[in-house]
Amino acid sequence: MKAKKIYIKTTLTIIAICLLTVTVRAQQSFVEKYNLPLYDCEHQQNFIMELKKVTIVVPDDSTAVWSRVNMYEIMLTRGGVEVSIKTESKLQESDFVGNIWVMGPIADFSHWDKFDIPVEILNSSFKIGKYSFEEPSYGFFYNSRSGVSPVRLATSGNSLDAYIQTANMLNFGFEYIVANNAIPELIGNGSHIADLNALRETIYTLRESKYYTFMISKNLPEEELEKINDDEIRNYDNHIEAFVKKMELSFPEKKIKTYFHATQEEICHFSNFFFALCRGTVWGNVVGDEIHNWKVGGAIEHEANHFLFNQVNKMAPTFFIEGIQKWYEYTVNAEYKESGFQKAREFADEDLTDVIFGRVGFFQGDKYYLISGIFTDYLIDAYGLDKFKELYKYETFDLLQGFENTYNKPLSEILVDYKKWLLP
Repeated sequence: MKAKKIYIKTTLTIIAICLLTVTVRAQQSFVEKYNLPLYDCEHQQNFIMELKKVTIVVPDDSTAVWSRVNMYEIMLTRGGVEVSIKTESKLQESDFVGNIWVMGPIADFSHWDKFDIPVEILNSSFKIGKYSFEEPSYGFFYNSRSGVSPVRLATSGNSLDAYIQTANMLNFGFEYIVANNAIPELIGNGSHIADLNALRETIYTLRESKYYTFMISKNLPEEELEKINDDEIRNYDNHIEAFVKKMELSFPEKKIKTYFHATQEEICHFSNFFFALCRGTVWGNVVGDEIHNWKVGGAIEHEANHFLFNQVNKMAPTFFIEGIQKWYEYTVNAEYKESGFQKAREFADEDLTDVIFGRVGFFQGDKYYLISGIFTDYLIDAYGLDKFKELYKYETFDLLQGFENTYNKPLSEILVDYKKWLLP
């Protein structure tokens, strides 16, 4: 039996290496075609394991940045990294000899020159190479290359909101990433810097509908392009109207920029999912005020739902981001809702607390997609959609208090009530 387990483990390892090799080759072909820096998958995979120890530096007035700092502290600690957190004024000379990660808006730090980070700081703006970024919506992530010691990292931006948006990017394979409202505009390794906005103009053509501005890859095969017909576009617009009405939301103030990407390399580069260049498949996502889809159809309505519900809160916990989406799907498909009930009842004895708070991975096949939809169904059935929207405004770090404030009950009591409802 032991030999069999070793054989299976070895086989799976070989398969994983082969898949990674194929993925890297596809990325190399893409970056060579468009003269882009190569995303370092090895650094992405090994960065946390190799970091070992780091000091996170926050502004002296650090109250507003703590939610994201705590998120990174948990992630790093779980990866075996020894983490200390200090305000800028508490740093000692000995700290600069070790690894440092700067977290917070540019203007909240007094001595950027001491951090030894190769980004030119200009009051409340910054410059990388020949590119200047002055608008409040710009943020950057800097990540020193593999083998550099001591390690230097910075998650920052021209405003608090830009910092928060940038802090959600976990992409260690580039030295520089600059984002505007979370949408990547510049990537770079050393002096090799690429302007993604200019590349967008090269790869995509534009088509308009009532609610959408479609950005269509010129690299899509003919059979995919044929799907972007008048009837299908009308269906996309009709879906917007149905969802807004059901969810009691406002219609978008401007047309939704929506990409149809031809390849995984396209969707990963333009939607800020660079880490998936190393492994995995991205079907669709919402980044900033854009929707991204791999090929045509597929995830567009799902992602449009996320985009529209973001007007309640862009930073809600994943469990409820996906839960409200599934709840809507259940309202229009009774058979699908029944499959959700079956999954929820199968795992009725599981305490959902850890997955709700992100301590257990959400993305495990369709399990938590379906369960989150049923739990959301319970909350809306018991307390109404307006109350759920109130809860949705809380982020993971203050969600416990959010349950108390919204429902006048602790989560533990709500979970007991949910189980009684689920298993009458």
